[in-house]
This record gives sequence, structure tokens and C-alpha cells, in this order.
Amino acid sequence: MQQGMIYNIQRMSTEDGPGLRTTVFLKGCPLRCLWCSNPESQMLSPQLMVFEHLCTGCGRCAEVCPSGAVVTKNGQTYNRDMDLCINCGVCEPECSAKARVMSGSLMGVDEVMDVVRKDNLFYHNSGGGVTFGGGEPALGGDFFLELLRASRDEGLHVCVDTSGFCPEDRFKEIIQLTDLFLFDCKHMDPVEHVRLTAMDNVLILANLRTALDSDVEVRIRMPLVPGMNDSEANITATAAFLKGYGRQDIDVMPCHAFGRNKYMALNLPLPETGSYAPEDLQRVLERFAGCGLKPHIV
Repeated sequence: MQQGMIYNIQRMSTEDGPGLRTTVFLKGCPLRCLWCSNPESQMLSPQLMVFEHLCTGCGRCAEVCPSGAVVTKNGQTYNRDMDLCINCGVCEPECSAKARVMSGSLMGVDEVMDVVRKDNLFYHNSGGGVTFGGGEPALGGDFFLELLRASRDEGLHVCVDTSGFCPEDRFKEIIQLTDLFLFDCKHMDPVEHVRLTAMDNVLILANLRTALDSDVEVRIRMPLVPGMNDSEANITATAAFLKGYGRQDIDVMPCHAFGRNKYMALNLPLPETGSYAPEDLQRVLERFAGCGLKPHIV
């Protein structure tokens, strides 16, 4: 039985496709977007997250840690020595305050589908279904393909939320098993794309063209980040690309700071990104309109 790394399954989702949905988040992503709000989604392996502000100082984590990685801070709260922590998760069930949380666990296709099936009635009544996101779900390889096939066999509407960074032959397999793509279009310039995500966009745009040429529904999404991809030049280039496919609609996702506590929980440096003031966001939306696009905030 195929297994893969899952870091969250969110039921009753309303923002990841039409109707009520279950969103399955696969762990692992080849990109390193400077604005990423889910840093726990990037690595393929399980990771321990320590939310120090929730710690009550009971010390149970220190008692059970097999590698001596638990350290005290200010004599009141417990954190960890990153050089010693092996991300084993032994401390997680001992923490009644939920200050220590493991992100990522191996699940089989049947285990995932058992969760998805729980809301079958709601899918059919609302026009919903199952959405696979990440990370980058395509990084799940054969496990991901098996999830898509199982969902199709169940008669579910299948949505894939993707960065498009995937081998072209694999992407063509995914297309055959997908009803809707939520496809990120982060930046049109390949050099800027590398600076912002650590990867260029040649493969991404190739797969986007393939998706747009197919019979599958595609919704283009742009994570909108102040000073990074909201320039007149990038929006103009995005509009020119989309107009070549007769497209005007684009979903925009303004940057927020909701993921900063996760960076601290993983002992990672905070992203150097800001949020939009309402008037600044309005000016950016007017740039889209001025290029003939219809932006929709999601």
C-alpha cells in the first residue's frame, strides 16, 4: 500500500474549491517562497514545532526526551536544542498544553480516504469534493497519484492546489485525474522567480500552458506580496500571458502574517514581508484592472 507524508487534513473547507470540501495537505515542497505562511509544509520529513508561548513549564517533555534536546528558557518555559532534537515526537503526547506539536505523519491511501469519505453527503449536497494541496502535492509521487485515482473511483470532484513545479510527464498524468486546478502564478520573470522562490518558472509556465490547453478547469492564483510581485511590470506581463488564453479573471491572495508563530516554533528566521494597508491594496488591484484583468480577493 502506498504511503505518503501528510501534515494536515482539513474538513469542511470552503476556500479550496467549490462547495464544502476536505483539503488534504501533503508535506514537502521544492520551492522556498519568501512569504510562505506554512513553513512546516516545506520539508518531506516530520518536524517538531514548539510553541513556547503555550508552555506551562511542567517539564514532562524533558523527562521523556531520548536525546536530551529539551532546554529551559528563563527557568520557566521549555524549548529545545536544535542540534540535539531528532524530531521523534516522543514529547508531543506528554504536553497537555499542546505547546509541542508534530507536523507530518505517514499515512496510507486508505487511511486518507477514510477521512475524506466522512463528509460524502456534504460534498454531494454542496457541489464540493476533495482538494489536494501542500506544500506541493505533486511531490507526493505515486502516493499522490493513488489518492487522485481513489478519489475519482469514489466519484468525488477533485481539485489540485499546485505551484506547477512538477515534471511535465507527471503533470500530464495528474491532469487526467483532476477536475479543477488552483494554479499559483507567483512571478512572470524567471530571474525574479528564482530570487523569490529559489526556483525558476520555466517548468511552471510549461505546465500552466498544458493545463490551460486542456479541458480541465483552471483558476489562476497570485499570492500578492508588497514590493515583491505587485509591480506594474509583473502585473502587465501576467495579463499578457493570460490574455493569450482568453483569460481575464485572477484570484489574488494578499500577504498576511498568520504564519509567523510557525517560524518561531520551528526556530526559523521570520520572513521579511509586510501586509497591505487597505489603500495600498486598492492601488494594486487598480493595476490589475488597468491591464484588463479582473482580480478576486480570496
